[in-house]
Amino acid sequence: MHILETPRLILRPPSHSDELLLHGLHSDPFVVNAFGGGVYPTTEQSKAELLQFINHWQQNRFGLWMLFVKDEGQVRKFAGYCGLKCSGSYLPEDPKNVQMVTCLHLAASGKGVAVEAGRAVVQFAFEYLKIKKVNVFILKNNTRSLIKNVKIGFYYVRDTIHKDRSMRCFEISPATAVKSDNLLVFDYKKSEAVRN
Repeated sequence: MHILETPRLILRPPSHSDELLLHGLHSDPFVVNAFGGGVYPTTEQSKAELLQFINHWQQNRFGLWMLFVKDEGQVRKFAGYCGLKCSGSYLPEDPKNVQMVTCLHLAASGKGVAVEAGRAVVQFAFEYLKIKKVNVFILKNNTRSLIKNVKIGFYYVRDTIHKDRSMRCFEISPATAVKSDNLLVFDYKKSEAVRN
């Protein structure tokens, strides 16, 4: 497992102590309306989702990172999560099911945080995991997400049905990805940095 660091952000794998952070994020009215269909989650639902995040890391050696914005003179601020997700176990010979997922608090939205985090995540996917392609599924009316993903280097592929919703499917490859500025990658256990 790895920690990613950019000039403004720190992305670290989830831990069991993140239960309240995740529940607070999923209870943010901005997130509830954008992703939850207007339904607030229970604490148990947030706990179950956190366990899915942790299990995904254990099964696939990648997953969703908890995302923190560096703040001078203060503790880092939790902004949401961003990372890679797949259905089933990841198979390097069949990487088509890997997708990037981002979820931010309203307070972190519209400040370039999602673009910076997304660039770091896809750069890690291509350079460290040797993934050939990453997908993202976006609701057709989610203009903010459409713009963000184009800035990362995603390009439109087709309209599709994803999780019973009409979505736009975008892809990114190493050739189209916009690299992160000064990405640092730390081994989560060794805490040794490698600069790219």
